[in-house]
Amino acid sequence: MPGGISYIGDLVVVESGGEITSQAIGNKSLKSTCADDDTIEVNSTTGVLQIKEAGASKANGVQRADMGKTAGFWIRGALTASDSAGGVFSEENTYGTDLVITRVLIALTTGASGACKLDVGIAADGTTLAATLIDEVDLADAGVFDNITNKGSAGASLIKFANGTFCNASVSTGNSAGIVGSYAIHCIDILS
Repeated sequence: MPGGISYIGDLVVVESGGEITSQAIGNKSLKSTCADDDTIEVNSTTGVLQIKEAGASKANGVQRADMGKTAGFWIRGALTASDSAGGVFSEENTYGTDLVITRVLIALTTGASGACKLDVGIAADGTTLAATLIDEVDLADAGVFDNITNKGSAGASLIKFANGTFCNASVSTGNSAGIVGSYAIHCIDILS
């Protein structure tokens, strides 16, 4: 056809790229439109859609917020300067199955203005102090802490995170005033 374009009623086929448009489909269904070139790309050799490689800056590909629970995923947020039980952070398992927590990371960019010890653990509600993952990590100075290197005497490197329970971070002693930072909890659904 003229210009490599075929017309069948309202259906248009661009023969060089195989793109098809119609009033019913529109251009949103086209392969090149589906690929955002950050997460999904069109392979230049085969022409198929594929997950884009992360690249040198690790900015491309599937991001952690898009991972399924069986592949493992991160729950993350900002720390809150609060001395109530579960006040620094509290995350509920609302994912429909029991999970396994493999890592809890605390990235403290500004330490507490005075003495402060933090506990992280699993509890039945969001307002209970628990130290089953991290037991009394010192938040006086900025740093990075986790439940493997800094688990303390009662903490664990792995723990069941039952559906409907909470992972809480609570001040065990001292005062959290002045803390600034983030947390990340890595979970996996290992049930078949």
